[in-house]
Amino acid sequence: MTNDTQLTLNMIRYQLRGLEREIARLQEKLALAAPPATPPRSFAALRGIWADVVFDEQDIEASRLKMPEGL
Repeated sequence: MTNDTQLTLNMIRYQLRGLEREIARLQEKLALAAPPATPPRSFAALRGIWADVVFDEQDIEASRLKMPEGL
């Protein structure tokens, strides 16, 4: 009985080492694939984003929330 238990324990350890190696490889791949960390854009970076865009009354009316007809 002790032999079977020891064999099972050794097999589990072998599988665990394999999983640890696989996790390490996956972490390396994730580190390489991750985009470079860039700081979020500031509010000042948005300056001019809406330049030359004109909103008229029709656009404002279309953007308003309305109750459905059937309610």
